[in-house]
Amino acid sequence: MIIVSAAFVVCWCPTYIYVNAVDASTPTTGLYVGYHVTVFLSYLYICMNPFIYALKHEAVKEILTRLMVCRKRVGVTSVASAT
Repeated sequence: MIIVSAAFVVCWCPTYIYVNAVDASTPTTGLYVGYHVTVFLSYLYICMNPFIYALKHEAVKEILTRLMVCRKRVGVTSVASAT
């Protein structure tokens, strides 16, 4: 949970600081670049979050392992062996 919390702070804190520090009445090119960087970090966290859970939490690992394990069905013949 520490990794998830740290990633949240690193990715979302710049957005909150940017919104509170920048005055919307004075738009400049440099400010737009800062906005896009902070929005990118926010979206990065959203995309990264499921992978953090999948790699670090045992319950999620167990469920994903059960879903991904390929099991051979008994009594099913392949198309190549039937011809």
